Amino acid sequence: MSWKLGSSKKHKDAKELGVASRSVTPVPLSRSTTPMPPADIDQRASFRSGTLTIRIYSGRGLALPPGTHVPEVIQKQLDAGPPARTSTSNRESMQRRRYWWLPYVVLEFDKNEILIDALGGDMANPVWNYRADFDVSRTSTISVSSYLRTTQCVQGQDDMGNDLLMARVDLTPGLDAHHISDQWYSATAGGSGSFHLSVTFKPSRNEPLTIEAFDLLKVIGKGSFGKVMQVRKKDTQRVYALKTIRKANIASRPGEITHILAERTVLALVNNPFIVPLKFSFQNPDKLYLVMSFINGGELFYHLQREGKFDEYRSRFYAAELLCALEHLHMFNVVYRDLKPENILLDYTGHIALCDFGLCKLNMSENERTNTFCGTPEYIAPELLESQGYTKTVDWWTLGVLLYEMMTGLPPFYDENVNVMYQRILSDPLQFPPDMPAEAQSVIAQLLQRDPSRRLGANGGEEIKRHPFFSRHIDWHRLMQKKIPPPFKPSVESVLDVANFDQEFTSEAPQDSVVQDSHLSETVQDQFRGFTYNPADEHLSESVTYSNGL
Repeated sequence: MSWKLGSSKKHKDAKELGVASRSVTPVPLSRSTTPMPPADIDQRASFRSGTLTIRIYSGRGLALPPGTHVPEVIQKQLDAGPPARTSTSNRESMQRRRYWWLPYVVLEFDKNEILIDALGGDMANPVWNYRADFDVSRTSTISVSSYLRTTQCVQGQDDMGNDLLMARVDLTPGLDAHHISDQWYSATAGGSGSFHLSVTFKPSRNEPLTIEAFDLLKVIGKGSFGKVMQVRKKDTQRVYALKTIRKANIASRPGEITHILAERTVLALVNNPFIVPLKFSFQNPDKLYLVMSFINGGELFYHLQREGKFDEYRSRFYAAELLCALEHLHMFNVVYRDLKPENILLDYTGHIALCDFGLCKLNMSENERTNTFCGTPEYIAPELLESQGYTKTVDWWTLGVLLYEMMTGLPPFYDENVNVMYQRILSDPLQFPPDMPAEAQSVIAQLLQRDPSRRLGANGGEEIKRHPFFSRHIDWHRLMQKKIPPPFKPSVESVLDVANFDQEFTSEAPQDSVVQDSHLSETVQDQFRGFTYNPADEHLSESVTYSNGL
């Protein structure tokens, strides 16, 4: 089962939510009960429910970081100042282009991102005067990033391209009842300057959520159990990805209920900047609904196919963010088991967003083993092929395969014949292209150590972070705070942009189809009890979160 939030434009014969895996993913059905989250980690205190209202008024003293290379065409524009507007038609043209020569900002909370153009001011002191409401389902950070466009904005579009980061500020809002703040915040990353923000939090009434709370915008994927739609929440106007899953379809296949509930459990537990967050989940007698942040920068697979391979800097950046995501999952005794470029999305500004948690294994303590054979053939670790059981270190093998693929364009043991590829994974020596840097060869070779007990990461993610490939180049504290500018920013017009999704789906009329005569028994319905994700209630009663294996 492959549920995806983002499906890149690639092979037309891929029907499972528009995602083309390079080969079939073998997924045996687990008959075990849905595992419970570790009891020693209390996440209840991090859950909050309500509406966060952010007003961004203006900036002052904004400047590019010293030494920033400014393209010649942009430097000429900076020297010349704003374009002259000497006629009515020219003024109308400038208005349509929405002051493209002034810095715009990307306002983000919990991976919900909004691009805001300036209404006036000048390069150092732009005026935005914009208000946005965000749904709060957990403690998260507000980020405000100002950018200078490197290309002229096309009429009606907000193409980010590789625009220049001027300044960025991050703050954690107070989520006390009716909290209000209004002040200037100095930049903590990028160049210099400050932003005038006001932030207000209003607790929610904890009213039940239904499909009627959303406007259905676009279909972005379909599968055998349901579909994924781009939706807009009516009260806050935030855009999300909504998975709809027919209960009858998964109830008829043993083990699929376990996978769905495990995905919901993991998404509700984690709170990491590089993992797609769950905003809400709810249900009716016929369907399950998962509401997650809408990530529309495209799959890493799409970008890797388009460019062939990435340079060392870009590969290391993505690997480092993924390392943090996997380490976070391991902290909750969760093994991901399906790392591949198809399951990695890029957000609005170019950061990683790990998705698709249907193959996660919960309750995996440090030395516990599991035997389920699953994953994607190119990424299968040797211990799975040898049926000797495996631990969390299986995720570090897949990280090594991914890093190799990013830097060369193909997985290290790839063969079109799956059985031949399995033999190569078990016995072929690891070969590197002559131009691969020595540090990269070293970290990949240690991650692709066939003996799991000797594999880099066998003693935890910190072991990998200390390898020179990462430690000499990555400031892990700044990385976790997303203060390191991504090496690439996807070209995205706006938060509504679906250009990176297959037109086969986006051209379809979005609707929540009616399910007739499902008549599921009380026994089956009882398996879904606790699926609904209400953050305010979850921190009041642990039984709501963890009952029936949740």
